[in-house]
Order: sequence, then C-alpha cells, then structure tokens
Amino acid sequence: MSKDRVLASRRLDVALALVSQGDYIAAIDVARAALAADGEWDEAHFTLGDIYERAGETDNAIEAFRKYLMLDPKDRMGAEVRLTLLGAAALRDRLPPDYVRALFDDYAPRFEISLRDRLAYRGPELLFEALRSHLPDMLRPLEVLDLGCGTGLVAEVFAGHVDAIDGIDLSPRMINRARAKGLYRTLVAGDITDIPAEMGTEYSLVIAADVLNYLGDLAPALRAAHARMRPGALLVFTLEHGEAFPFDLGPGQRFRHHQRAIGEWLAECGFDVLSDTQGVLRQEKGNPVEGRIIVARATDALGLMAGDLIMPGDPDQASGQTLH
Repeated sequence: MSKDRVLASRRLDVALALVSQGDYIAAIDVARAALAADGEWDEAHFTLGDIYERAGETDNAIEAFRKYLMLDPKDRMGAEVRLTLLGAAALRDRLPPDYVRALFDDYAPRFEISLRDRLAYRGPELLFEALRSHLPDMLRPLEVLDLGCGTGLVAEVFAGHVDAIDGIDLSPRMINRARAKGLYRTLVAGDITDIPAEMGTEYSLVIAADVLNYLGDLAPALRAAHARMRPGALLVFTLEHGEAFPFDLGPGQRFRHHQRAIGEWLAECGFDVLSDTQGVLRQEKGNPVEGRIIVARATDALGLMAGDLIMPGDPDQASGQTLH
C-alpha cells in the first residue's frame, strides 16, 4: 500500500472544507482518496468515520472508527466514545484518559472563551453558593484540592476565601494556563482517580467542578479524594443529571449520573450528603444543561464544623432545592 502522508493531508484538508460546506458525499470521496494515499494514517480513518456519521451512514462510520482504533489503541481521538453513542461498543466506566488528555490539551487555548462566552458556564459560582454558609465554620488553615482544575476557574472564585489551593488535571496544557494565574500553591498533571504522592493529605475542602462528568463509576475518584481529606472535611462537586441508573453517556460525550447512584457511591466511599441542589451548569446547543450541586462531608469524624448536619425532617435543610 502506498504511503504519502503529505498528499493524504492535503486531501483530508479538502475533505474538511467540503464538510464545512455541508457536502458530505463529496467529502467522503475525498477522505477515501486521502486514505488511498496513506491507509495507515489513524486520523484520516477517524475523520472519515466522523463524515460518515454526519452523512447518516452509520455502518460505514462504525467500520471507520474501528479501523482507527486498530491503529491507535490508546484512542487519543475518542473513537470508542463515538462507537458507544452509535450503539456499537459497550458503555465503559470512564472516558479513555488519553482521549481526555488530548482533548483538553487541544482545548486549552480557547477553553475559557468557549465556556464563559459561548456556553455560559457557571459551575464554580454554583459550587461557591452551595458552600457559602459552611465557609465561616471551617477550621483554618483552609487548604483546598481542586480536582480537574483546568485553567483555574475555580481558583478565581474561591481564592479570596481560602488559605491555599492545590490543583490537579490530566492536561499539562491546562495546568500551564492555571499556573499563569498565580492562584495555586501547587499544580500537578495527573489522574484524579490516582492522585500523585506530591499532593497533600490534610485538605479541608475538595472541589470538583465539571470533572466527574468524564467518569461513569465515581467510586475510584471519591475514594482517592477521601484519602486526602481531613476528618470532617467537605467535598463539593457538580454532576450532570441523568435518568438512567447508575449512569449513561450523553450526546455531549459526558456521563450523566442518577441521583440514587450518586448517594450510594458517596455512602460507600465515606461521605454524608449535606445538600443536593439542582441548577443550570451551562448551555449546550442553546439548551440548558441541568446538573446537581452536591456538598458532602467525610464521615471519619465531625470535628471540623458543628451544628450544620442535615437532620431528617428539617424542612429548611432539605435536599432538592434549585439554584438559579
């Protein structure tokens, strides 16, 4: 088989231009010509699969995505996710880490403009409002671990109210953006289900803003967080609301979690739920994305705060409120 990556690249650029014009049939022909020039180019197989899917040719899309996976088993472009949404692959308990890392490394330069200006993202603000009443009673120094810290949007909201913030994220390029803000004490590129040893072990607060959506099974991340928390410390996080138990994969390629499953995972991993509210996390294709904003306490001890446990039958502290 011939292998001319330069020619293949030129042809694939033409195919993508045709996609932007909505001419999927012509784009398919040109993308196939790109593969005729270099049939071992994994990205070209993925692109062909994407064009087939846009054109409604599901079977051909599945075949192209599978060919991509044969060439790139680490799945940097997320073909398995696409196959799952097409009903051609089993639902896994997390998105492939290499895919998530590559996705956000590429996304980093335009991340904040996209989230804030185009998607009206307000996860950190909702988390702060959910936590506001607890902050005065938390022991100092109030050290925070920001899971999936991204470019540092959480730190921008919380920095003036806590003593120190450390961050961890899969994407080194996102970490670099966060570091430039000068709001974090420590920043580490790593996996939130296996937090590196250089992170602390006595955090009073752990925050996870729009990051657990990339995990189906939440137990590994919750256990990892619990191991780094002080007795009685708080965990506050957002999740997209789902109707399927325990979770499903939404069209936005993020997991959606069932409320009962969330509660079971938290109890299993040593947390008591203090509040569970609902709110709009962001917009997606012009539609609001409903999410849950949850505050939970590590149950090893209750020495960090006093008097704010939700008691059964207390109507003022009932879960299911809505934040606007």
